[in-house]
Amino acid sequence: MFADIHSHILPALDDGVSDIEEAVKVLRAAELSGTKHIVATPHYISGTLENDYNIIRQNTEDLRKISADAGLDIDIYVGAEVFISPDIPELVEKGTIITLNYSSFILIELPMDNIPLYTDDVFFSLQIKGLTPIIAHPERNAEIRRNPGLLCSFNERGILAQANAGSITGLYGRDVRKAALKFIGMGLIQFVGSDVHSAEGRSTADLRKAEAIVRKKFGKEIARDLFYNNGIAVIENRTLVVE
Repeated sequence: MFADIHSHILPALDDGVSDIEEAVKVLRAAELSGTKHIVATPHYISGTLENDYNIIRQNTEDLRKISADAGLDIDIYVGAEVFISPDIPELVEKGTIITLNYSSFILIELPMDNIPLYTDDVFFSLQIKGLTPIIAHPERNAEIRRNPGLLCSFNERGILAQANAGSITGLYGRDVRKAALKFIGMGLIQFVGSDVHSAEGRSTADLRKAEAIVRKKFGKEIARDLFYNNGIAVIENRTLVVE
């Protein structure tokens, strides 16, 4: 069973699923592959793609009803994947940005090639407000791949990280796969999510494939934490201790 904290399943809000039919198809595939809990995390990009609290809440409620009508047994929660920007703490304070299932955890996306200079300040400000940042797919960030110590430094400050299942299966290439497995081995990853965008390509089926790889390489306990236990802790807003 999987608890997926990163998905783009709300129709027509971002570059994720395009319509209701595709959303149902993705959710059905998720259920069949073992996902019981899934957090809808459409992109929030300040000044560009501003899927705010109310938009996400209403669209998630609509999708829950559609899912139930389709006979699916999968729990859907609100959330957002927030692209890093200096105004995130202010937007959180205003209630514009939604956290993962209204919890104290917030999913933050970094650029693919660098870490902006203001990143530390943003993370610190969020933590001062009682929030725990979760870095989305750090293995896809070129600067972190070159220097894993950066991710280690974030972890030491209580900032968590979520790898993509597709990174583990090789969907994004050898370098990203190597980094994802290295970070897991170093204990720098706390979650594995699908980051599903469509019925094809980045799919929820990757979770099952990735879990088998992690279980074989690192053991069933680590696999259970990464694919279920830690995700449930976020959904239930429980404290997650990073060792």
